[in-house]
Amino acid sequence: MDFSDIVGQKEIVESLKNKIASGRVGHAYIFSGPKGIGKKTMARIFAGLLLCEEGSGGRRCGKCMPCRLFDSGSNPDFREINPADASIKIDDIRDMQSDIIIRPLYSDRKVYLIVDADRMTEQAQNCLLKTLEEPPSYAVIILTSSNNDALLETILSRAANYSFRKNTPEEVKEFLKSKNIHGNKPVDFIVSYADGIIGTAVELADSDEFTTIREKTIDLVIKLSDSKLASIFNIYKFFDENKSNIETILNIMVLFYRDLIIAKKEQFGHILINSDKKDIILDNARRFSLRKLLDNIEAVETAHKNLKQNANYQLTIEVMLMKIQEE
Repeated sequence: MDFSDIVGQKEIVESLKNKIASGRVGHAYIFSGPKGIGKKTMARIFAGLLLCEEGSGGRRCGKCMPCRLFDSGSNPDFREINPADASIKIDDIRDMQSDIIIRPLYSDRKVYLIVDADRMTEQAQNCLLKTLEEPPSYAVIILTSSNNDALLETILSRAANYSFRKNTPEEVKEFLKSKNIHGNKPVDFIVSYADGIIGTAVELADSDEFTTIREKTIDLVIKLSDSKLASIFNIYKFFDENKSNIETILNIMVLFYRDLIIAKKEQFGHILINSDKKDIILDNARRFSLRKLLDNIEAVETAHKNLKQNANYQLTIEVMLMKIQEE
């Protein structure tokens, strides 16, 4: 892969290309942005270019020894550090420091990629800081982060920070088309749901489970509008069986209620997120008042917030369902 394979992020691509072309490559970079936005992909492409002997114009030659070793995953001048379990610990950084003092074998540089650097413990960050303060002249350290607030201010100040923007819907759709996403996949919905994050779009497009969960969730939303209070506890079974997908389910619910509001107001200048469900949306919009749809969205978002704060799962979902069912 090279920079031509990156969708969007043109400003970042041009900046990195210019740094390589001018020879003004810094010692530390932070690629920050939402999970799935392409930070790690960009970092690996950048690392490969930094190690390549003959590349130009944002492309590796693919033929030199550093490139061949990089492609085979065995270039000793490149090391990728990933979180073990929940965090990156001080021993991981110490191992990197033991390696970084050894001069590169095949390239002019050694490149270290710390993935999810925001998951470093405070001790690990303080340890890394010593290297960032006095890095070897040949070393480049790239950190990816989804939460810069978790990084020490002293680390942020010693690295060039590149903030990744979300892709446009057109960019996401074009990427999915390039990957031959078609058939019965709800591409328009996936694009809207992904909210500009290509990694999310690809994950959903490849998931048959997501398609099934979406169908069942929409069916559940419709049933809830007719449910008697006693049936809520039967409906809860669906949520109990899908705890690992609860965030997805709640997001689908909010987006479907949002489409019902658009249909209710007959604002079809706005594109329905669930465009493949237009007939179902139009048939059911009349069953809800605008106030009720807004209340339902609030109930779902409150449940989402409470679950993130580790509230009791069953109680949170049952309260949400009762609020949705209320007249």
